[in-house]
Amino acid sequence: MEPKVLDIDLSNRSYRISSIPRDIIRKYIGGRGLGSYLLYQSVPAKADPLGEANHLIFTAGPASGTSLYYSSKTNVNTKSPLTGIYLFTISSGIFANQMRKAGFWAINIGGIADSPTYIMVDNQGVKFRDATSLWGMETAQAQQAMREGLSLKKVATVGIGPAGEQLLRYAGAFGEGSLYRCFGRGGVGCVMGSKKLKGIVVGGDAEAVPADEDRFAALRREISRRVKTDLKGWADRWRRYETASDLEVLNEKGILPTRNWQTGQFEGWRGIDKSTTPSGWPEKNRACGPYCLTPGCREVQVKSGPYGGARSDIEWETIYAFGTTCGVNKMDAIIAASQICDEFGIDTMSAGITISFAMECFEKGLISIEDTGGIELRFGDDKAMIAMLQKIVRQEGFGKELAKGTKRLSEEIKGSEAFAMQAKGMELGGYECRGLNGQALQFAIDNRGGCHHAYGLPARQEIFDGTRLEIKGKGEYVKKGAM
Repeated sequence: MEPKVLDIDLSNRSYRISSIPRDIIRKYIGGRGLGSYLLYQSVPAKADPLGEANHLIFTAGPASGTSLYYSSKTNVNTKSPLTGIYLFTISSGIFANQMRKAGFWAINIGGIADSPTYIMVDNQGVKFRDATSLWGMETAQAQQAMREGLSLKKVATVGIGPAGEQLLRYAGAFGEGSLYRCFGRGGVGCVMGSKKLKGIVVGGDAEAVPADEDRFAALRREISRRVKTDLKGWADRWRRYETASDLEVLNEKGILPTRNWQTGQFEGWRGIDKSTTPSGWPEKNRACGPYCLTPGCREVQVKSGPYGGARSDIEWETIYAFGTTCGVNKMDAIIAASQICDEFGIDTMSAGITISFAMECFEKGLISIEDTGGIELRFGDDKAMIAMLQKIVRQEGFGKELAKGTKRLSEEIKGSEAFAMQAKGMELGGYECRGLNGQALQFAIDNRGGCHHAYGLPARQEIFDGTRLEIKGKGEYVKKGAM
């Protein structure tokens, strides 16, 4: 199947299909590489992230649409409204698989629609649909509405919630309905909102066939063998706890960001550790995408208490953002916060870290209770955290200020920039890098800002190989992890 890109112009409701030269695929491979190439080809310098000239580019990888294990990721590239620079963001799910089945390696969306719109993509082309009745719906509800009456048996969906519509700078785009697969970082949902694009439906019946089926089958067998042997310990733990599998180790090493990174250890870690919380994580797990040998996703529902009924499938970065860095040791509160973010459509990391930054401002006397609208915004107060999150997603009171993100807010609050935990405008991932020199370098040089994993994840290696406090050779160390 010849690689193709689907270019969509929302301004005039038109589209065209063109081939991607083979030498471009060989050079950029697919996914983030191909998306970066198309972004730089499509978006002029100094383009307004929320303007007509910015593009939203979904890309699949060379293995998307095949049965290769761990090939479920979809990439999105755009210019970030949070940072003002290059952005990629990645989600699991079936979107990339369905893109390939519809015949496309990339979907490149530009322009701004006249009114709320969603688009349907299949092997036959593109249909533009009115989304006026969907405007204001939460992310899963809107996607369900977009799927109604479709003839295709299997489709993928991505949509935004009210936060994206309101142009909240760290609004995300969410896929697969109530599974809430999230393109979280940097404000992709905000870009969609600026284009009046409520969502995308994509599906098809084409097949992505490996060029060498014998080598492809051998690779599948080798991956399966390694997961069952060399990586069995990791695989078993991942299936049970996924990304939150080593909270105790992070705390013991002093690299658990706590109270807006004031310390690297959290005395309340047991209350938010998946391996120790008494609320009970379901034994049955599910995969985050097709052909996953180590499914670890679990949705848990809070049974009782002030957050009774809240439900979400949370990972480490959400536990960090609403747990350790806000000084909150209650898993039920974190689940409730995660659900709010899922439904309204915002990035849990930027939301939680911006709240923790505001908590430190409050405790240092840089903002007052009058500023916060009567909320005593202190570390460890889960009710205050949830109340402020509600103000953010509803764009009410001080929530409008926190919706700007940590960097912009710190520029407005005198004396706070030194403890605004961000790089290039993006809030930092959950690894206290004063005890991780490779991770510190990763945060400093990352091309999208405070990302913890764009060039591999040095923290996860440094913790165990004894090099975390070394300085010499860290450039090569991070480079090797990226490859």
